[in-house]
Amino acid sequence: MSTFPCLDFDLKTPACVEWRLDDVTQYLVDPDPQRGRLMLESRFSHEASSASFQLHCPIRVKGIESQSHIIGLIHTHSITLFSYDENPEVPDIVRKKLNCRAVRLHFDLRQPLDLIVSTAATEPVQPRKRLSGQVFDSLRSLAKATALDVYISAREVSQAKLSAVCEAVAQNILQPLESDIPTALSSLYGGSGGKVISLSSSSHSSSAPPNDEPPSYAELGPPPPPDLKASSQPKSQPLLSVGPITEGSDKKRRRLDDSSTSPGIDNYHDVWATLSDMRKEMHRLANRVEQLERENKELKEELDDLRASCEKATDAIDADGAALLEVHEDLNELRVHVDFLSHGGLDSDAEEHIVETVKNSVLTHILERGYNTKITIEKS
Repeated sequence: MSTFPCLDFDLKTPACVEWRLDDVTQYLVDPDPQRGRLMLESRFSHEASSASFQLHCPIRVKGIESQSHIIGLIHTHSITLFSYDENPEVPDIVRKKLNCRAVRLHFDLRQPLDLIVSTAATEPVQPRKRLSGQVFDSLRSLAKATALDVYISAREVSQAKLSAVCEAVAQNILQPLESDIPTALSSLYGGSGGKVISLSSSSHSSSAPPNDEPPSYAELGPPPPPDLKASSQPKSQPLLSVGPITEGSDKKRRRLDDSSTSPGIDNYHDVWATLSDMRKEMHRLANRVEQLERENKELKEELDDLRASCEKATDAIDADGAALLEVHEDLNELRVHVDFLSHGGLDSDAEEHIVETVKNSVLTHILERGYNTKITIEKS
């Protein structure tokens, strides 16, 4: 089996997906929460000419309190064509999301991709928020497509590596990276495991006809304003009238309005989560303000010390300047005196000193001689 060294790379990058279903172009761009990013994760191994392609879509599902994601698994053995375009015509919705020069990866598939969710999600898998419901609609549609385009940043992968993938698919030698599906599923979601789901089959009642699917979350629209007259109706009667509907549709609508999927409860949890985040943020900001005040106080003390040191240094400089001025004056006087002496001059102080010295010397000499003479006579 031939191998392709260029296949020895891994890739995980933000992506946008485009496909056509029922002659309508559809996109998966914004997950839930919207600050998250839809990611394309591709892993390759040139030793076995194997690869794995996965789309990770952040979403909120019931049964999982924290943020989770649904994996769109593209089966490697089902890829009949892989191509790329380095200078595609990028749709505006994709350009705004990626905000960079994009390359388009095209997949033709024998079978649609599989959707995988964490085993912690409750059955049937349902969204926790309305925005998640809209993402569910997009994933439900994507799970029926056999051709799709994935837009990624052109900086993330080279032309040589993309060409190697194209050649491997064309030669029909690209194998799944994980051949043991149960083992691969059990390793997902941090080891908690994943399960394959079918959003289309889990979204309609068992008594409804096979092709009778409920309206999408986007088609439901916002709930109508409360009716004061409806509050006087018995509790057994529904508060929302949707006109003549079939028995199967009635069951589906009641499941959407069930207490387990009540938007009021979801909104309550969202508001509570938002308040909790705000409280944490306020606590963090309060700690930060306290820290800044403490640092400001320390800086003020340090500034006062520096100001005192500068004042002492200024006083010392002034004292040194006065002393230097006195030394300069003494040097000028000494320079005049030396110049006078160098020309044979003798000032009054020097003359007086010399006369005094000579006089003392003469007197001392006379006295010493006289004393010695007296001593000599007495001895005779």
